[in-house]
Amino acid sequence: MTTQTLQVIECRGTPRRIGQQWGEACRESLRASAENLFLALSMSPLGASREEVVRTALKLEANVRAFDPEALELIRGQAEGTGLPYEDAFALHCMLELAVNGAQIGGMCTSMALTGEATADGQALLGQTIDWNPDARMDLLRIRHADGREQLSLCLDGSPYYHLNSDGVGNCANLTLVEPRPCASLVPLSVYVPKAMRQPSLPAALEVLVTAARGLGYYHLADAHGHVVGLESTYDDHVLLRPERGVLVHANHYQSERFRERDVTHHYVPCTFGRQTRISELVAAGHGEHTAESVKRMLADHGTPEGRICLHDTPPAPGALPRATKATVVMAPAQRTMWVAAGPACLEPFSEFSL
Repeated sequence: MTTQTLQVIECRGTPRRIGQQWGEACRESLRASAENLFLALSMSPLGASREEVVRTALKLEANVRAFDPEALELIRGQAEGTGLPYEDAFALHCMLELAVNGAQIGGMCTSMALTGEATADGQALLGQTIDWNPDARMDLLRIRHADGREQLSLCLDGSPYYHLNSDGVGNCANLTLVEPRPCASLVPLSVYVPKAMRQPSLPAALEVLVTAARGLGYYHLADAHGHVVGLESTYDDHVLLRPERGVLVHANHYQSERFRERDVTHHYVPCTFGRQTRISELVAAGHGEHTAESVKRMLADHGTPEGRICLHDTPPAPGALPRATKATVVMAPAQRTMWVAAGPACLEPFSEFSL
């Protein structure tokens, strides 16, 4: 497993300038992530060439331009900062969509959102493991946008999926899958999630997600006022999940009855059921007493072979891709604070970052 020291990268200004600063500071990791993406897809069942991967990604460019033209400016800046061709940088922002299209599937994240009677102070807490390719790279950005809003953005292989903003809104993100189908309005997660998490409130962030989410991601949202909500989506529908006794937990399968029959995640990530059962047990055992420290401990749990939350040194199941916990993240939105371990929480220390 590739390990790295996680340091916060300061970015500010216009979207293009933010992209340039990100690209310059993370040049090595972003270029490595791009090469890993092209290599993985060349070895996929489709055997896609670099040119084919780029061509497939660019089919989404018009959707991005219509949805958030500033995202294209950020990607252009990132390309300038890294020295990558713009087309390669754009493809990197479509990493998850390309991986699913190329059957290189297997992200295994476990997440929780706790609030109210579940926590010691009644405030909301978020936590999750980020499980992906053992060679994946993680970068943490502190972004100050032109409107003054600040944002901590944890990026997986160049894709900013996990955020906490200065208005006290944070998110988790888990892979979910239904059978792929053509979707004319598809926008990459790395474009619509950052836009959602730039919003000044949880309802405003949720509105963006409901508009754009198309089946590849499940989201926990929590805010500084103790509000918590979950969002499951397919290519043409969505369901909101509400906490029970202040608790929402999620792995990689759909929980809502409406989507259960269409769920195919367990074919690729069979341990999802065991992980959800295990994290539910851990949360229930500490109900009413949870703090950021207890969330960190739960995310370091090895559980059972069927329900291991902290993932490392585990051989993949037959036919499955190797996966490892690349980062573990905990957020306290009311404190505007994020704690990140650059790997499995049982091995790596948490560093604290605040807005």
